[in-house]
Amino acid sequence: MPEAVVAPPASVGMAGRCAALLVAVLGAGAAGLSLEPVVWHTGNRRFLAAGGYVLYPQIGDRLDLVCPGAGGAGGGYEYYKLYLVGGAQARRCQVPPAPTLLLTCDRPQRDVRFTIKFQEFSPNLWGHEFRRLHDYYIITTSDGTPEGLENRQGGACLTRAMRVTLRVGQRPGSATEQEGAGPANQTSPPPGPGPPPPRGRAVAGGAGGGAAALLALAGAGGALWWRRRPRRPPKTPRGLPRPRPACPAPACPLRDLPPPAAPPAYYKV
Repeated sequence: MPEAVVAPPASVGMAGRCAALLVAVLGAGAAGLSLEPVVWHTGNRRFLAAGGYVLYPQIGDRLDLVCPGAGGAGGGYEYYKLYLVGGAQARRCQVPPAPTLLLTCDRPQRDVRFTIKFQEFSPNLWGHEFRRLHDYYIITTSDGTPEGLENRQGGACLTRAMRVTLRVGQRPGSATEQEGAGPANQTSPPPGPGPPPPRGRAVAGGAGGGAAALLALAGAGGALWWRRRPRRPPKTPRGLPRPRPACPAPACPLRDLPPPAAPPAYYKV
């Protein structure tokens, strides 16, 4: 006799379809877009565009950095090291002491590619993390030759404007872009002294410091008084007679006093 097949409840089927739809929507949002690759070669005219080479990636997008092989970009092979730096280093075309190296272009025989995924939290220990409404910069301080591959300042960033600005989570012409987003990955402070602190904070800080000094002075005075205070005799517990002095000075009998010394005797000869 064949076994009867029991169909799953309609509620379970509906819940499963909703869960699958939610996973699909979230997966599509997290996948993002694949942006146009950045070909790191002097033949790429976008480096010379007015305003620089600016991209607007969103969280979830991917960007490929490509170093073309010999003859791939219509010219000779160029040697570069690409770094992810902050705004101050990008303006000075300078690499910090502990740089974040993205890609090394030193293989003329083939194309070299590095993919950046714009994510706020990376499951990889060495992965890069990006924040919305922040600017990031990719520069190279190499000069394109094997001898200048390890340069840490100047290079093609200064002579050929080879740097890319990444405005994460922004749109062209948005209010955030016009105001200027905060530079990220700032490994060294910007040149020049910073703005003075607000007057209200300075006054509050001075008042707090004065109050702390007064409290410290009061505590030191209290400790000194406690050490030099007059000592009181210990209290006698209730129910016990208080000890009395054996002989008060005015009431001491004469017998308790030592006998007076005899006067010296004088003899006339």
